[in-house]
Amino acid sequence: MAGAAVRGGVRRRLVLLSVLVTGIALAAGSVGGVLALNEALNRSSHTALASAAAQIEDGLGAPEPKWKPPRKVDLAQLIGPGGRPVRGCGSPASDCADPAADLSAGPLAGPPPAPGETVEGRTPGGLFVLARGVRFDGADHVLVVGVSSRPADAALRTAALLIAVAVPLILLLVAAAAHALAGRTLAPVERIRERVASIGEGGDLTRRVPEPGGGDEISRLATTMNAMLARLEAAQRNQRRFVADAGHELRSPLTTVTGILELARRDGGRLDPGALRTADEELGRIRVLVDDLLLLARTDESGLGLRREEVDLDDVLDGERLRLRAAAGPDVEVSAVLEPVKVAGDRDALVRLARNLADNAVRHARRRVVLTVRAEGEEAVAEVADDGPGVPEEERARVFERFVRLDSARGRESGGAGLGLAIVAGIAREHGGSAEVTGAPEGGALFRVRLPRA
Repeated sequence: MAGAAVRGGVRRRLVLLSVLVTGIALAAGSVGGVLALNEALNRSSHTALASAAAQIEDGLGAPEPKWKPPRKVDLAQLIGPGGRPVRGCGSPASDCADPAADLSAGPLAGPPPAPGETVEGRTPGGLFVLARGVRFDGADHVLVVGVSSRPADAALRTAALLIAVAVPLILLLVAAAAHALAGRTLAPVERIRERVASIGEGGDLTRRVPEPGGGDEISRLATTMNAMLARLEAAQRNQRRFVADAGHELRSPLTTVTGILELARRDGGRLDPGALRTADEELGRIRVLVDDLLLLARTDESGLGLRREEVDLDDVLDGERLRLRAAAGPDVEVSAVLEPVKVAGDRDALVRLARNLADNAVRHARRRVVLTVRAEGEEAVAEVADDGPGVPEEERARVFERFVRLDSARGRESGGAGLGLAIVAGIAREHGGSAEVTGAPEGGALFRVRLPRA
């Protein structure tokens, strides 16, 4: 219902706008056309009268004066000095209108024109009149010729009638065409709306909206809508997997702690030191897992809220080198190749990034871990390499996803819940950098983080 109302509103506005614009254009064109027609008729009358006056004047100026008005005029008079017609339509050489035609309200209402001057006008009787001063028989006379205005008036009335009939018909046709075109244009939009509404009601994000094709705006809208639905589907799938994996990771330590507490209840609250250590280790795992989950959730929702300061990345990696030497023991050799490089970022987050990479390397190294920091152009590059089993090339894109363990060697027994590298990737992104994994020169895994230099 809402979609129909919106469609009707858009269609109505499009029709009204089309009719309004077309009506304005037709009105302006009609007025301009009538004015142009009137001007053309006036010019035609002027040309006819000027030609007739010149022809009569030539006849009067001949050695033997002749009074022969052309047949195309409706009035021809030669008015003498006293204001009386001395030649006119009553003469034998002319068959034009009555020589007593009333010219008092026409061009002769004022002073008569001097020889060579011309005056034009229109009489109340419906004549276009031209009056010209001439010399005849030694005295000043006025030559008056006129044509009826009825043909011109009829042409103007016909044009106005045609406009009055044609303009409404054209506007009706425009309205009908705009209504049909708007409906055809909005039909794909309505289909997209209906499909999105059904997807929202059913919650099935695997469905997609129809794409009309053609590469126009509506086609691009449908493509963008489908891309958004695909992202929502992926986000929903990741969220469900995230919840399931988090529940799975928490279930084991919680089951262990619950079993220890149940055993203590049966034994009257007594626990042996081994059980207490196990409970403490499991609670520690839960605490670390919850902290990691909260960090990732904060990254997804609004970012980490990093404090920006100048950080010596080489000092951060050197601190991890010293920590690893104490934690890894004599079985794993930890070395570093450090070049002074500064980045702008959050020191605590960068320490967390370096620690996760270092712990991951020690967990899978056989005998050696190498930490490297160097500058490459505008980037600072931090690398942590181990000589362990490495990461298969086809799995390198997945290793930074959450709760991803590639095999039993990288499973729960070796420590971690599969969140450390996801946190590394999130911290790198928050700093405007990236994280990747390749093969190490010694055959293991080499994790590389690129960050913008300060």
